[in-house]
Amino acid sequence: MSAARALAAVLVALLVAAPALAARPIVDLHKLDAYFALFAADSNVPWKPTTVRLDTYSSAPVQVAVYNVNPADVLTAGSNARPRAIATDRIRPVLRFTFVPPGGYQFQPNQVTIPLGNREGFFVVEARRGAVGEQVWINRTRVGLIAKQTPAGLMLYGVDLGTGRVLSGMRVQLLVEDHFVTEYTNDEGIIRWSAQPRPIFALAQWGASFAFVSPLPQAPLPHTFVGIRTESAVVRAGGMLRVVGFARTDAGGILHPARGVAEISVRDGAVLLAQQRVPVDRAGAFTADLAIPARAPSGDDAVIAQVDNGVGSATERVDADSDGLSLDVASACGDNCNPNDDVPLVIHSSRPNVEVHVRVIRSPHVYVGYSPLTTPWGTTVWLDEDVSTGRDGRTEVMIPHPTDGLGSTYGVRAESGGATAGTRIIVPTAPVTVRLHLDRTTQSLGIPVTFDVYANNVRDGRPASGARVDVTLTHGAFEQHQTLVLDDAGHARGSFSSADFGTSLIIARLFDARSEAEDAGQVQVVPQASLDGAQGNSTGVRLSLDRDRYRPGEAVHVEAVVPGSQGEALLTLESERGIQADVVPVRDGRASGVLRAVDAAGALTVGAVFVRDGAMLSATTPLDVDGAGRAALANVSIDGTVRPGSEVTLLLHGVYASPGTMIMRLSEGEPSGSALFASATELLSPDVNTTQSSAPEGVTWHPWVDSTGAHPLVLEFVRRTLPPQNLELAQSDSRAVFWRVERAGSGSVNVQLPSISGSYTLSVLDITDDGRVIAASSVVKVP
Repeated sequence: MSAARALAAVLVALLVAAPALAARPIVDLHKLDAYFALFAADSNVPWKPTTVRLDTYSSAPVQVAVYNVNPADVLTAGSNARPRAIATDRIRPVLRFTFVPPGGYQFQPNQVTIPLGNREGFFVVEARRGAVGEQVWINRTRVGLIAKQTPAGLMLYGVDLGTGRVLSGMRVQLLVEDHFVTEYTNDEGIIRWSAQPRPIFALAQWGASFAFVSPLPQAPLPHTFVGIRTESAVVRAGGMLRVVGFARTDAGGILHPARGVAEISVRDGAVLLAQQRVPVDRAGAFTADLAIPARAPSGDDAVIAQVDNGVGSATERVDADSDGLSLDVASACGDNCNPNDDVPLVIHSSRPNVEVHVRVIRSPHVYVGYSPLTTPWGTTVWLDEDVSTGRDGRTEVMIPHPTDGLGSTYGVRAESGGATAGTRIIVPTAPVTVRLHLDRTTQSLGIPVTFDVYANNVRDGRPASGARVDVTLTHGAFEQHQTLVLDDAGHARGSFSSADFGTSLIIARLFDARSEAEDAGQVQVVPQASLDGAQGNSTGVRLSLDRDRYRPGEAVHVEAVVPGSQGEALLTLESERGIQADVVPVRDGRASGVLRAVDAAGALTVGAVFVRDGAMLSATTPLDVDGAGRAALANVSIDGTVRPGSEVTLLLHGVYASPGTMIMRLSEGEPSGSALFASATELLSPDVNTTQSSAPEGVTWHPWVDSTGAHPLVLEFVRRTLPPQNLELAQSDSRAVFWRVERAGSGSVNVQLPSISGSYTLSVLDITDDGRVIAASSVVKVP
């Protein structure tokens, strides 16, 4: 019994001591005091309150001090360079205060007001908890600086953010290599720099106000442009791959037809599948028929063309046979599939009773004249199963129709052994399709969500000008709405002021009398996202031209509107040859001017810069010039009786006629990828013009730098047990029923229509002797 009592006494003692042990914290929550992040807006005007953003994870007090410093002691040249921390032990702060974050132990973004009154100048704010300190700069300025760059040079434009008037005689220090060069703005507030090397930093000063930009590095245009396109984006092993292309050489800022020989090759990695040397004609055009080996494996191969020192390429899908087995896939409903019904997919095999693996990827978007460079939002594996063909080598698979109300682009891939086949099926929900393009899919907290909306007719690609589009941003139960009206190009730009942490869904809806078209995307809002240096169009600028297309030397009448703007506006025409500039007065938020169309290589843009409410609003719009060496999209019409087997005449409209080499194609299905003629014109219009502003319309933030203390190290990783899914859409196997390459001299050619009734896609590529490349497409219905 004594032993039992002794054991009981020990247990009682342990139980009594247990609360004392439990009182010891498992996690020291005060370690969270060292986790905080300080951010400041890139531009502040002295007549508005100034705030910084302080992200905290606890309610421990934060000591805040503000110092007036020289910006040269803090800023570092370069668009991606971080500023320097300053030593504050010998500097007297202009103010000190303590901020106590609310919320306890949780993530809390806080807006902290810095009471600087109406002072101008450059300040550093330091936030400190114990031994940990962070600094961020604040530029309280009434000066705005715009930097515009083209391959020909740099232009700086200085303006008063309060009045909108240009600042004549403002000092600007330019960092060129390792030394500063001092320049002063002219009577229009402009500084031009055309010499090499270019400045990498510009610091403007007007009294106690500063403005600065770090111009982005400018790449020159290539000397030779080479473009190549194919008859179809898909070719079968053992078949013939038809290719066409063009070469252009830059001479005096204008692109001319190149001369010489084109070396064309098809490569599967390092393996050469086919090769041919063909002459380049007087229009700089070339064409070739390349035999793909029957034993070529299935996969995506590179089609490469080289002329002189220029190289162009395209990607071609090769579908292979295996031991005499071949596959074929197609939609039974063609291009007339009902979006509310399942899509019938017909699979043929050259042998009976073959097991086939079918994989369908769906993208909830329908694009017209546009090819995304990355996997679009919402793309997913839609169907993945094994089926067997019957004794006749045929089977049918039903692709389930979606219920989200969005259009669909299906990429279909069928495989059996080593035999493959693929195609692309487009199922719009309306005669018009909508495309929503977000500037960024990952967005910083507090920055407006900006986007573009485009709408086009599905059949002929014509813009849906004047249509109204409703755009909704949804985050849980919270919604924001706005209605946009599309311009003559079927385009509108919009923004939402802010979005909450996490994922928000954005939906664009276009309504017409018969149907509804939608597109959607999502944006992820995080505490701080990385930003690139170039800036897009401001949402408040309406910029219009008096014509759709110009000839070189013609007057370009520009009309720009920013409600609430004042002072003066800058109108520009930007090209590879330089920047035309015209500073004009703003009356009732409107500005107008006249520029002169030029013939130059690369993109041509017309821009406008306004001042409103302490910010610089800028926008650009493409300028379409029908000149030598330029690219253009034209309209095509048919003259003659459309019936099976008849010969009709094709006429190009909207461009002036010139001799050249013309390629005509009639195909079953909508071409994609390397078979898109319209995308060939984009090669001649690379956009190398950039605009940067020291005081943009929306709030943009820059992060803190360490001043003292040891900050906690945070590691982030994503564990993957499997490689990510391949969500690449299969290309369209658009089979050409008519293909012709011929010399044309009047902008019209004859085409033989198919002998079988149906709907066909007509594609035209006109490569002219004066260096232009013109593309046109239409739908031809043969009764």
